[in-house]
Amino acid sequence: MKAPAPVQGLVIRYNYLWLEEVRSGLTEGVKDRPCAIVIYVSRTGRASVVPITHSPPDFGQEDLSLEIPAALCASIGLDQQTNWIRLDELNSFDWPSEFLRPRPDNPERCDYGMIPKEFYEQIRDRLVRLAEARRIARINRA
Repeated sequence: MKAPAPVQGLVIRYNYLWLEEVRSGLTEGVKDRPCAIVIYVSRTGRASVVPITHSPPDFGQEDLSLEIPAALCASIGLDQQTNWIRLDELNSFDWPSEFLRPRPDNPERCDYGMIPKEFYEQIRDRLVRLAEARRIARINRA
């Protein structure tokens, strides 16, 4: 499997490590999942991703997630369940990473496709607000 170019807005399959997993002593995530690249710094080769999950936000935490439109999920090959991007934590790592995973439906690829610019801008703007409020946990992975 060849790693694609790390472009902001690209959805990849990745072994995401949740903050709660870190706190319990894990160094690898329990589950591989789609994640969206939200930051890539070419100077350092570091990428940051946010996880995509089927779990809706908890009551009172709606600002920490963003529902992915069903048409977008279909266009990039995500399943037909409701998918949410979690915005209150992210994983940062060197690109490419040993934690990139092949797609279950296409083992030659780890990427699903691009988030349209307008939707990426919604993600970015929400992340900026959460970062300013210091409500994002960053898990740095070697």
